[in-house]
Amino acid sequence: MPADTTPDTRPLLGAAARRALTASHVVLSVVWLAYMAFVLALCVWVLVSPEPGTADAAWAVAGMFNGLGTGAISFAVLGTGLVLAASGGLLRHWWTAAKLAAAVGVIAGGLAVLRPSLTALAAGAGTGADQAALTAGTALGTISLGFAVAVSYLRPWGRIGRLRAERPVADGRIEVRVRRVVPVAAKVHAIELVGLTGRLLPPFEPGAHLEVELPSGTVRHYSLCSYAGDRLLYRIAVLREDAGRGGSREAHRLREGDRIRISPPRNQFPLGLHSGYLFIAGGIGITPIMPMILQVERSRLPWRLVYTGRDRSTMAFADQLATTWPGNVVLYPTSKYGRPDYVAELAGLPAPTGVYACGPVPLMDALADIVRRVAPQLELHTEKFAAPAGPAPFPLFAKRSGVEVTVGTDRTALAALVGAGVEVPSSCENGVCGTCRLRVVEGSPEHPGRVSGALAPDGAVLFYPCVGRARGRLVVDA
Repeated sequence: MPADTTPDTRPLLGAAARRALTASHVVLSVVWLAYMAFVLALCVWVLVSPEPGTADAAWAVAGMFNGLGTGAISFAVLGTGLVLAASGGLLRHWWTAAKLAAAVGVIAGGLAVLRPSLTALAAGAGTGADQAALTAGTALGTISLGFAVAVSYLRPWGRIGRLRAERPVADGRIEVRVRRVVPVAAKVHAIELVGLTGRLLPPFEPGAHLEVELPSGTVRHYSLCSYAGDRLLYRIAVLREDAGRGGSREAHRLREGDRIRISPPRNQFPLGLHSGYLFIAGGIGITPIMPMILQVERSRLPWRLVYTGRDRSTMAFADQLATTWPGNVVLYPTSKYGRPDYVAELAGLPAPTGVYACGPVPLMDALADIVRRVAPQLELHTEKFAAPAGPAPFPLFAKRSGVEVTVGTDRTALAALVGAGVEVPSSCENGVCGTCRLRVVEGSPEHPGRVSGALAPDGAVLFYPCVGRARGRLVVDA
């Protein structure tokens, strides 16, 4: 199995923690800057004063402040700055790294140069070398401190704490760059996307997906599998379907530096709040589950993942999941262990548990049946991969257009309507995005698996012509 070398893109801090740490860092920095400026002023006093007891007095004053914890404050400023920079990705700005280096230099210079030379001079054992070291250390410390102040408060190269969002183009899409393509399983590539200007990408919630416009103009939908709090990078995982329509094969040809366009994230599989969670993933269905796990883990809520695939080599992120959370993750390569006992997994769960499942239609159908029979107390949330259209032809009448077609076994209702001149907007053609859905006037549509949003808000039945069928005549508003 290809090694999953995709980095963990989760920020170290959530928004609330980052705000709290930022406030602490600012307060500590002000105290530290004032203290270091005072120490440098003491050093200048020692260098310019002709009085023999000046060094001794300066050492006594500095020692008094050290006793108040100013030394610990120095390291607290450095530590909080490093955490904030790492969590926000700010080290990509050279001046941020330089500011941190300057702070390290001031602290190191104080400990290695100023302190021993001032100690020697205060004890009356100082030499010309100590005087020179104190002079050089004071000069370099003043320059470094001035640089850190300028970068932090004057911002000569612009703000870095708050990044602006990428701007959509006229049609609402956003141009992004492929940062990296990593094999994460047999026939599965993880593709990392970043903004062209390094700005923030639109926010998203776990379960969201993107419309990805490939270089040929083909549009496909892929679930986001990166941490939902990271707005600097999106990650999708694409399974190459050799018998598909070509979109996944084109996605696998993407390379670092390629530019593509995406829609803002959309979510028809949102994560709700529960006291505990059971996640079930089949194959590439792990992709929308990944950010759900990351969010629930950060909330410190109990969760469990049952992840199935044909064999271990085909299961994307399996090693990463099993290594990171060995007590929460159960892997079922069906070629080795067979199918999990979903009845046992679901039957004993308490009512507040949220069950979120994504995978092929047969798996989603089986889970829905089990919940109905043995665990009606559970709320099952599913996202499925559409199956091919059913075998029976059926008549389909577009009432507004006055067009009737027969949907054969070799094509979808969407293709039949469009082929007859009926205008039906579409996008993913997999029953996920809902772009092509139509209101049903008469008849009973059938969809493969549980299609999210099969009812309109007013209770009207909806038909997804890209994947739906019917056993008899169906009349739609089109």
